[in-house]
This record gives sequence, C-alpha cells and structure tokens, in this order.
Amino acid sequence: MCRFTVATCFFTLILAGCATPEKPESPIYGGTGGMTEWNILPNVYLFHYENGFTGVDALGYDAKLQSIWSRLGAAQSCDIHFDTQIMISKLINQYGETAITHELNGIGFHRVQSRRIPKFCDKQRVGEINKAVKRYKRGDFN
Repeated sequence: MCRFTVATCFFTLILAGCATPEKPESPIYGGTGGMTEWNILPNVYLFHYENGFTGVDALGYDAKLQSIWSRLGAAQSCDIHFDTQIMISKLINQYGETAITHELNGIGFHRVQSRRIPKFCDKQRVGEINKAVKRYKRGDFN
C-alpha cells in the first residue's frame, strides 16, 4: 500500500508540473534601492529598463505600460521624434489614465531617468527604441 501511495504522489507531481507551464519570471533586482527610491541610481534604472518594471518597481502602474513609457522617455532622451499628443491619446485608449499621468508620471519620468545614464543612446539601443516607437505609432503596444 505504501508503494502505491508514493507512486501515486510522484505521478501526480509530475503531471501537475506538466499541466501548469509557467513563463519564466523576470529577473528580480537584488541590489540596494530600487524604483521606489527618491534618487534612483542609473544602474538601478538601467536594470529595470532592460528587465522590466514589475512588483513594487512598477510603482502601481501596469508593468507593460511602464515599459512603453520607458521606451517613449528614452526616445525623447535620444532625440527620436514622435508626436507626443497623438501617442498619449493612443495610450489613453489602450490603458486609460489621464493625459498628465502619461506625460509626466510616465514618459517624462522615464526621460529624466534615461538621461542620467552615460552612453544610454548607443547605436543598438537607438535602433531598438526606433522599432518600438514605430510599433507604438501603429497602436501596437505588445
């Protein structure tokens, strides 16, 4: 009877693992400070820019929206032009929030953070930002 119980438990665990695939989690910032700090250090911001704004580091906003704001703020830092008001209208349609939230708490906040990072606007990042902005202009926020 004991072997049957052990075998059943083992089999159940295997099936449970197969039945509930999980996407890999974003890396968690392991340093000191974070996005909730008054003075966000450039290396902390860069970590979240590259790995995502999740949990408390999303500052109460949708993590995907934070990512979009970060790319739009980076576009402004790197002199990649887009029509801010049209983009904000698209963001309101997609995510709600007010225009001032998108402009100041979102894009403007991220513009300030990315400007503080030395050599942020390198060739590779500018290429990635350009691609993101083109998607956003089409209304594709995925």
